[in-house]
Amino acid sequence: MAVSAGFYKKIKAWVTDGDAQLAFRPFQVDGNPYKSKMLVVGAFATPKIESDTTDERVYIEALVNAQLFEEMYGFEMRQKSREYLGTLHFIEWIKEELNTCATITYMNVLQARDAKEFKLTHKENLALYSRGQEVFGEIVEEFQPEFIVLHGTEAVQQFRTHFAEQLADYYSQVNKVQQLEEYGVFGELHCKNGHIVKVLACRSMSYYGKEGKAFQQFKEKLKSLYK
Repeated sequence: MAVSAGFYKKIKAWVTDGDAQLAFRPFQVDGNPYKSKMLVVGAFATPKIESDTTDERVYIEALVNAQLFEEMYGFEMRQKSREYLGTLHFIEWIKEELNTCATITYMNVLQARDAKEFKLTHKENLALYSRGQEVFGEIVEEFQPEFIVLHGTEAVQQFRTHFAEQLADYYSQVNKVQQLEEYGVFGELHCKNGHIVKVLACRSMSYYGKEGKAFQQFKEKLKSLYK
């Protein structure tokens, strides 16, 4: 997908911090994110891209071009994160079985090497941390997906807290992700313009592996939503 001047400007505002550094990874998709029906949402953007080849234009273009992203950052990302690798396999399953593309994003799009660095940023640079949360909200409102899949306990907890006033939560007393995974759609997010997004949850993509055998029941739930 070619990135138009207007969209480039919007993405630039999402990826850079106050010092014009590439602090955030707002989303990752192969093609037009406005045509993507599903957001696959983790807790925060890990691992952090630290490649010397990173520059703003290449980075922004790679966010909508899976082949370019893989060429530039794929090896680095896959070596550092089992969660990222599992997410890629899940995205591929969605493409093959549901005939649609999904967008990878995070409850907080701030890039961090690991949970320790992420928590340290929360403590030492609250403005940067808060901007990472804010960008996710802007992405949801901008792309207007039909479905959000939250993976991992932390992502679910953050989502419920961040969207408390906009979320119709059918199972608000249920905190175990594996139980929510069995329910399928556990809530509806009401966007500011009235658009409604169905929300699902599953275990962390760290457990997905290559074929996602342990996620079979959840995948069947997704298939039923696309019939």
